[in-house]
Amino acid sequence: MHNFSVPAAFKAYIDQIVRVGRTFAVDESGYKGLLHGKKVTVITSSGGAYRNGTPFAPYNYQEPWLRTILGFIGVTDVEVVVADGLSEVELGKRDREQYLKPIREQVQQLAALAA
Repeated sequence: MHNFSVPAAFKAYIDQIVRVGRTFAVDESGYKGLLHGKKVTVITSSGGAYRNGTPFAPYNYQEPWLRTILGFIGVTDVEVVVADGLSEVELGKRDREQYLKPIREQVQQLAALAA
């Protein structure tokens, strides 16, 4: 997360993917995503805690934007793995390995399901 949303370089990457005729179409009824039946796993990170239930959750524009843009191109099966609150790890308030263990397990479970 960068300034409550995605970093500029990632936004530029997405702008290269979202292309008329390739990932979405336009006809007389409007816009249609072309990537149906696809599944995406997104891993996000941030220094602060922006999950639902935290005081800063309303500032998380990253996940809603990602779900919106992926849905626009037809990808609606989206899993999000969140690694937030990393500043506590960087400041030594939380053990790095203990913090990463459940995140790694979640990623491994999702990878196993995809195999």
